Amino acid sequence: MAQQLILPINNTKVTASWKTTAYMAKFGFVHYGADLISTIYNRTLYASGTGTVVACGNDSVVGNVVAVLYPDAQNRVTGKVRGVVLRYFHLARIAVKNGQKVTKDTVLGEYGNTGLYSTAAHLHIEADTDTAHPLYSPTVLSSSLLRGRSRGATDTTMTNPIEWLYCKASGPDKQTYTTAGDQFIRAEDKTILIIQ
Repeated sequence: MAQQLILPINNTKVTASWKTTAYMAKFGFVHYGADLISTIYNRTLYASGTGTVVACGNDSVVGNVVAVLYPDAQNRVTGKVRGVVLRYFHLARIAVKNGQKVTKDTVLGEYGNTGLYSTAAHLHIEADTDTAHPLYSPTVLSSSLLRGRSRGATDTTMTNPIEWLYCKASGPDKQTYTTAGDQFIRAEDKTILIIQ
């Protein structure tokens, strides 16, 4: 049965979307994820559904990382159901271990400002359908935990992470969703499907 993954931050604000031209023009590199913050300054990061922690630890480039494999996840844009790895970067604290089973109520940690690419506390999240290589992130060339383009990864299996996420408005989650509404936000990311 397909699962609908929910936002990892209960009061989410998207501050930068996946692979926008404006982001590339300003910062000089492709943004392979989406950047999220809390609108109420609660930095608690939850798992988005039922899955398994396939990696976690400190990366020399993007800081503390957790990667979770979610089987049978439904992409809300395409409707397709498949396994997807969500990678969470810049965590201030990691609260899970490798191999741990998680649900939407599992605290993965707290987002923060760790790593070389972070200038303010936020969560960078990536979505990758290459479940056999959960740590191959094209965000980095090489680092202490992640393995990037120099090890054979490409962005062909990566998708916009917002496409995999739903906003669960009912309790106990009571999620909300908004965006910064600026040039770094894709038009399709300005709204999200709300589920109960």
